[in-house]
Amino acid sequence: MDPLLAKALSGEGFFAFPGLLLLRGPDAFSFLQGQCTRDLRRLSGPAGALFLNHKGQIEEAATLFPHPEGFLLAPWGTLAGLRNRLRRYLVFDQVELVELPLFRLLHTDGREEVTEGAEGALPPELYPLYALLRGQPLLEDVRGELPQSVGLLHLVDYGKGCYVGQEIMARTEGKEVHYRLVGLRALEGGASGELFLEGRRVGEAKRLLETPFGVLGLAVVRKEVPFGAVVEGGGGRYRVESLPFPEAAWSGRRSSA
Repeated sequence: MDPLLAKALSGEGFFAFPGLLLLRGPDAFSFLQGQCTRDLRRLSGPAGALFLNHKGQIEEAATLFPHPEGFLLAPWGTLAGLRNRLRRYLVFDQVELVELPLFRLLHTDGREEVTEGAEGALPPELYPLYALLRGQPLLEDVRGELPQSVGLLHLVDYGKGCYVGQEIMARTEGKEVHYRLVGLRALEGGASGELFLEGRRVGEAKRLLETPFGVLGLAVVRKEVPFGAVVEGGGGRYRVESLPFPEAAWSGRRSSA
């Protein structure tokens, strides 16, 4: 696995994620415009988008692709999760959701495309480790959080008009949020959950993963917690680090930290 990890971190290769939704119909544009955080009027190529709840918290996320019949949506979580999220808001809209046996290819140089096959893709089990080292959260890491708190504000187009969660986004525009996404390096391994600094709750460990460089993780913590601080929770102790992890520029040597 190490040579493949080095390849991915150097910007070579791609990951393949199966299953896309085709959203089509007379109301496809207006329906999707009222659901996601991106302004479809600006969409000219692949673009990441968030689907929020009425509190402005992340529920789902996907990459949007323009399509002659409407839009292709490649879920960042599960196809069923994204489909159910959209169906929940379908009332009188003339919209059809069609599951297609296509693949979203995520190149490690940042490009994304849709194909019918996935030959030559990096092993899917490598992606969580690759994303962790790069400081890129999975949907499960950020679900229930505000986009501002997890570094995903760039996926929100302000001024696009009404969509689910837009009121909260408008209220918080330009305002400082109290939390941020950080890395964790285990000094003593534990479980995900609440994190404490000097006995005070300061955040939550979202994901911990055994890696070739020790146990690493992602957390959402209060901004006043400095990098280098040691936090505790779930039976473990962790040093708070900035993202991406230095191992993202992997040289082939395992860290002893």
